[in-house]
Amino acid sequence: MLTADELIDLEEIIIAELERIRNESASSGEEREAISPDVSIGRLSRLDSMAMQEVAKEANRRREERIPLLEMALTRLDDGTYGRCDRCGEDIAFERLKVAPEAKFCSGCA
Repeated sequence: MLTADELIDLEEIIIAELERIRNESASSGEEREAISPDVSIGRLSRLDSMAMQEVAKEANRRREERIPLLEMALTRLDDGTYGRCDRCGEDIAFERLKVAPEAKFCSGCA
């Protein structure tokens, strides 16, 4: 069972992660924009730019997928179910939650 101090630490981690994700999503919009065909750059540079654009889109998609999971973790913190595996009901290790605060399964069930 997680101690009160561990729960406070994890809540701070979740809130900081949500803030970081939202800030990165807001600031990465420029990276995801397509390069206009009338901009004069070489063919390889354009291909490289298109590849980097896809990488940025994928990174943003992954960030956006984590937001509801982290928000759900905050809800579970509030209702007292945070830190328990959804499958087996055992405690999820504090170290696992520090790395993946949105984790809903213990390492054995994951």
